[in-house]
Amino acid sequence: MESPQTPLVLFLDDAPDRAAAFLAAHPNAVWVRTVEQCIELLEQPWDEVHLDHDLGGEVLVDHERPDCGMAVVRWLCEEPRPHLRDTRFIIHTHNPNAACMMVLHLQVMGFQVQASPFGVVTPTGRGANFGALAGRLLHWLGRHTGTIV
Repeated sequence: MESPQTPLVLFLDDAPDRAAAFLAAHPNAVWVRTVEQCIELLEQPWDEVHLDHDLGGEVLVDHERPDCGMAVVRWLCEEPRPHLRDTRFIIHTHNPNAACMMVLHLQVMGFQVQASPFGVVTPTGRGANFGALAGRLLHWLGRHTGTIV
């Protein structure tokens, strides 16, 4: 009887504390800190890809920048990526506006995607600011599509 294959998991995040927590739960995951590293590895097939938006120790960065998680999403959407067709994408940023943009772009391109903030949470226990328009949209999408946690 064959043993189940370990899933191939890619984790983009710049925070060592979040990476340590993620790697403790997913010891075989590959951690990258930059857009360039992530895109290079996305040339290969993955079972799961976890994407943060705000990198380089910054928060709430412009989604048009070339050094944020949205840059990875733009790369994914530029042309068909058949080797990633069955990949599950998890947007784990706590930036609700960026999460909304990332999820919507990937959904439009037919990728399997969900938003699920990871790491430090607010005192309310929620990862995203559901008072913001994007947060409310993510919450609504999750209720109506079942794809966003």
